[in-house]
Amino acid sequence: MQSDPQLRERGAKKIGEILGQTPEDVERSLGDLAPKLATYVLEVIYGQVYQSQTLDSRTRQIVTVASLATMGTAAPQLRTHIGGALRCGVSEEELVEIMLQLVPYAGVATAINGIAACRDAFAAQKRPR
Repeated sequence: MQSDPQLRERGAKKIGEILGQTPEDVERSLGDLAPKLATYVLEVIYGQVYQSQTLDSRTRQIVTVASLATMGTAAPQLRTHIGGALRCGVSEEELVEIMLQLVPYAGVATAINGIAACRDAFAAQKRPR
């Protein structure tokens, strides 16, 4: 995948704003095995998709958290995006309520796992850096 410096710069700014991550963080977590995926995350997801003005960052994080929780296979990403939701102004109470809202549609186990991810993400936010 050919890298686009403008998309990378926009993606770097957006991932910093939402998740508090840098391009180096993304490359450190993915780049050794999947550098194309690291480029995709930065340039397509955060450099293009997250640039749309139709949804604000807060709403986008609510949708992302609900989607990841429903998948049931993305616990690390769910914890990361719960942290992102908090950075975008979603309250802890709202995040817990999102998990409760999943019960009739995705099941009790999904909500329980989502609550566990909330607990971890909330604690991580409160730890000194």
